[in-house]
Amino acid sequence: MTKHWFTCKAKYTREDQHGDQKTVTEQYVLDAYNYTEAETRMIYLLEQMGARPFEVQQITKSNFSEVIRFDDADLWFKVKISFVSFDENKGEEKSSNQYYLITATDVRDAFDKVNDFLKKSINSFVIPAITYTKIVDVFPLDEEDAGERTIRERGLKPLEDDSATRYDEETGEVLED
Repeated sequence: MTKHWFTCKAKYTREDQHGDQKTVTEQYVLDAYNYTEAETRMIYLLEQMGARPFEVQQITKSNFSEVIRFDDADLWFKVKISFVSFDENKGEEKSSNQYYLITATDVRDAFDKVNDFLKKSINSFVIPAITYTKIVDVFPLDEEDAGERTIRERGLKPLEDDSATRYDEETGEVLED
C-alpha cells in the first residue's frame, strides 16, 4: 500500500487572546493509506489538541511528492517544480511537475530552500510557482509516537460491536457497567 498526503479541514471552537470563544476552520496535512485512516488520525489529533467540539469538514487527497519541514520557519508554501529532461528518441524536452510542501519565512526563503534541497539532483529543474498556503501544521506518520498509534488504534471498534461498550485505555479490556 502507498501512503498519500491528505489535506483535512477541521472546524472547532477555541479561546482567543481575550478569552472569547471563537469558531475557526483550519487546514492540516497528514499522511495515511486511505481516507478512513486520515479521518481517524485527524479526529485523534484534534482530541489531543483539546479542540472541543470539533468537526472534520473535508478530507482531500493532496498531490505533494515531498513535505519538508525546517525548524526556522512555520509558514507552509506549496512549490511547483518542473523537472526537465531530454528525450533523445523524439528529440524534444519533456517536463514533469511535482509539488513540494515546505516551511519557510517567505516566498524568497522557500525558493532558496528548494534550490538548496534539489541542488544535488541529477535532472535540471525549474520552479514556476510558489504559493503561500493556510496550512496550520503537518503530521507525518513517521513522527507519530508508536504508543500514541496503539492508543488511537484501540479506540477503533468493529461495526458489529455495541456502541455502549467501554474499554480501559491502558489495557484495552472491556469494562463492565
